[in-house]
Amino acid sequence: MIFNSEPQNWKELQTYVGQMFEECGFETEISKVVDLVRGKKEIDVFAIDTSSEYRPIILVECKFWNKALNQETIHSFRTVVNDFGANLGFIVSKNGFRAGCYEAVEKTNVRLVLLKELEKEYCQKWKQAMAKKYTIFADKLFPYWDPSGGKMPPDGGKISWETQQLVHAAYRPVCSLGPTDFMQHGFIRRYPIDVPVLNDELAVIGEARISNDREYFDFVEKNKEKALRHFRILYRE
Repeated sequence: MIFNSEPQNWKELQTYVGQMFEECGFETEISKVVDLVRGKKEIDVFAIDTSSEYRPIILVECKFWNKALNQETIHSFRTVVNDFGANLGFIVSKNGFRAGCYEAVEKTNVRLVLLKELEKEYCQKWKQAMAKKYTIFADKLFPYWDPSGGKMPPDGGKISWETQQLVHAAYRPVCSLGPTDFMQHGFIRRYPIDVPVLNDELAVIGEARISNDREYFDFVEKNKEKALRHFRILYRE
């Protein structure tokens, strides 16, 4: 899944959904006011898939109610989606939907989901978008750890093979991003992943454990610059 925690209120639910679409590479706005046939309406999350030639528009209504949603709420949002001409609409509910709600959206472009169901639907696209975001940093590291990269210290001397392997192990999550992440069904990483934590002397000072995809990309974000710095220290640059 995309998130490690559950939203605790409506605002967090809205933020989670907006963050998910933004990290998927969509053009995203939270609390966007749009013009409809009968006036204006504030949309909880407004997203455009700019990677698609047709730039489909997605509207999302977030409901953090302590009870299941009723048909009136569904009909109201369905009207908003139709009036605006959106390609797809999601109602994200904390506690599901009452009887008759699913029938109310049959043969429409409105989907009724829990947050986890929405995450599951977009998880693969999210992983590929996140990998694409960070591949530029993996490309910078490639010459340092792969023999075919042909990297040599500026002074012409040698580097320690053992230390090179240690640095590579410490930043393997960054180094391993690449073409396999963009395969049709994506690359499946096996967790947990344990990596050594290094100081600027390239000595091991601890160990970090990565248990899921969110922690994986959080690790990459936190360590992308540090990885390059440590490889440069190794190569005496």
